[in-house]
Amino acid sequence: MLFDTHVHLNVSHFDEDREEVIARAKEAGVEYMVIVGFDHETIPKAIELAEAYDHIYAAVGWHPVDAIDMTDKELDWLEELSAHPKVVALGEMGLDYHWDKSPKEVQKEVFRKQIRLAKKVKLPIIIHNREATEDIITILQEENASEIGGIMH
Repeated sequence: MLFDTHVHLNVSHFDEDREEVIARAKEAGVEYMVIVGFDHETIPKAIELAEAYDHIYAAVGWHPVDAIDMTDKELDWLEELSAHPKVVALGEMGLDYHWDKSPKEVQKEVFRKQIRLAKKVKLPIIIHNREATEDIITILQEENASEIGGIMH
């Protein structure tokens, strides 16, 4: 059995052939997928697709590149969405030091808030790591994220 734990079939790039891509994955032996939402546009689309397919689930989170744009309103929204029966994880969250859009300290705080939310709602996390391994490991340890588990890419 194959389970793709991180797909972005919710982005506009797949608008023309999304159904065909899903069918090809299934034919290739991918039995389950998690579509990862990471902003205002992709999170609702991830849930919409999860509702449309029995073998697809959703994850909801705030991408570290856009951490500067996340407010308590977004965090409350993520908490509300986490109760959806097809939402199986929180993410994509983490740290991305490659791009300059969100300062490192803002990314760290947003990452911590999402880990705490995941612990509160008892869902695993999907971690985005780009050039930030040491800080991610430190935060995971400090926040005792092993309680909830998850995956990192």
